[in-house]
Amino acid sequence: MRVMLPIWPNPSHLYPVVPLAHALQAAGHEVCVPSHPEIAEAVASVGLTAVPLGDRADLPVPMGPGRPYVRERAAVAEATSALGVGPGEREAWDSFSQFMLPAMWDFHPFGASPGEPQPVMDRLVDLARHWGPDLVLWDPCFPGAAVAARAVGAAQARFITAPDYWVHSLDLLRDRADRLAGAGAVDPVVETMAPVADRHGVELDDELLRGQWTVTPLPVGMRLPVDTRTVGVRWIPHSGQTPMPDWLYPVPERPRVAISLGLSWRRYLEGGWDHVPLLLDAVSTLDVEVVATLDRKQTANATRIPDNVRVCDYVPVNQLVPTCGALIHHGGFGSYAAAAAAAVPQLITDSPEAGVTATEEGDGTGATRHAASPATVRHVTAKRAGAVLDIGRPDVDAMREQITSVLTDPSFRAGAEGLRADALATPSPAEVVPVLEALTAQHRR
Repeated sequence: MRVMLPIWPNPSHLYPVVPLAHALQAAGHEVCVPSHPEIAEAVASVGLTAVPLGDRADLPVPMGPGRPYVRERAAVAEATSALGVGPGEREAWDSFSQFMLPAMWDFHPFGASPGEPQPVMDRLVDLARHWGPDLVLWDPCFPGAAVAARAVGAAQARFITAPDYWVHSLDLLRDRADRLAGAGAVDPVVETMAPVADRHGVELDDELLRGQWTVTPLPVGMRLPVDTRTVGVRWIPHSGQTPMPDWLYPVPERPRVAISLGLSWRRYLEGGWDHVPLLLDAVSTLDVEVVATLDRKQTANATRIPDNVRVCDYVPVNQLVPTCGALIHHGGFGSYAAAAAAAVPQLITDSPEAGVTATEEGDGTGATRHAASPATVRHVTAKRAGAVLDIGRPDVDAMREQITSVLTDPSFRAGAEGLRADALATPSPAEVVPVLEALTAQHRR
């Protein structure tokens, strides 16, 4: 079986799929990972075949500067107004419309004529026609991959690492199509996907947009109640590897606390780091050793680094987190999974009263909160595996008390052990491979 894994070019989209890709290879299947050339070296570094879809010099930098998508964002704002998105729908719709759609527009030209060249999508379809995949397992920020699968008769399914904001939003758009039409607003998914489908002679239908099934490592408690066939796979934390630092072991006698606020988050967002100095102040008087994986952008507003804080630009989470008594993080699912796999309690920086919205921050983009944090917060606190550090109304003393409580109250460790048990009860990547084989045989043409 040949399996194509097209991904949006960011390590946070690559690393979750690596264990499954390795399991497919170990079972004797061929795997390739097509994407923007920017991610090719990272793909090759994890032992997978990278297929750059063009030359870096000729393609836009994903989510790069100077790509505000003014026309596209205005169309989405009109659609949002016409849909009458309610409070209970806002989180999913905002995550989809403000973060997922702009990621798609890098490679799926909004409202384009089918006759216009689409360099990345054209190369992906051409690759599929020559390489001949049996299964295309696609990233929801790279949905044109479903067009490539349909064009060659391959089975196609989605690999998602977040609540299914994609299908939830498709349902919303379908159920309120009359409102869109009445307001003269466009369906942003159709405007994003129709040019790709039309150009390659593929019908834009529900199966194309939703996938024939869905694969996800997300815990059941974090999933949205959408009507899709879902295959669960254990989330095995994976990240880019570097040599283990000599200070990591032996683990100190006093508790070690890790701070990780998102590798991809800091890569694309200029703003949203005002809480970092307060967080460092909160841990400064505690009898703990802190390892903060922060870069200069994130620590720019800190007037000093406390004596008990070691700042490192990067340490692989699978090396660092198992040595810790707690992980302070931004709510990203990769960080959540690393802590859950190691049964380490979590403290999530969040702004509970804020929505999930993109903001303009100087020359770049900021955000009121991480798009994943609401779901992470609900799940972690429901399992009593951690607590929330409110960065919307930060209080250093309150943060200090919460960190102390999570480190010393055994109920948080018990909750974290529960998250680990849930993960171990989910089928491993090796166990999922036969399921993918059977589904592929059923759906390919």
